[in-house]
Amino acid sequence: MTIRKFLIDLTVLLLMLLTVVGCGATENDSASNISPVTGLEEDPIQILQSSGVYSVDDIAVAGWKKSKELSPETLPDAISVWYGFYNQRDVEVRVYESQASAIGSGQDIADVATGRRKPAPFASGGISSTRTSYSTYAIVGNIILLCEIKIEDCQGLIDTIE
Repeated sequence: MTIRKFLIDLTVLLLMLLTVVGCGATENDSASNISPVTGLEEDPIQILQSSGVYSVDDIAVAGWKKSKELSPETLPDAISVWYGFYNQRDVEVRVYESQASAIGSGQDIADVATGRRKPAPFASGGISSTRTSYSTYAIVGNIILLCEIKIEDCQGLIDTIE
């Protein structure tokens, strides 16, 4: 019986030690790319300072398959919003008049849509009600591309239109 009790005590002690060590923070934790909202590592956001003004048709020519037009009424200053696919991934395209408008009016809402920022309670002008599960986005000229999982899902599209 003594050996069995010793093994049980040793196992409990090791589990407690692992818990304490596993929950400890390191100096690099604050510099990581972990989202405070989701707790997941975030993909970098790309803002390409392009003077180009693109349309949904330009994105479609680059290989994006448009599927459904969404209402832009909840997205301030958005001209149009489209849902579609690129390389078998969901990609939402938000069109603004200029890059300044896309950054000024669309970036905060894209941050909310990708979980990088918590939505303000009762905010006016919210995110698209049809899809909010994108992980990252890129701003290319006057276009915001919301990418389903990672920026690489949209990279070929971004490179083609840029």
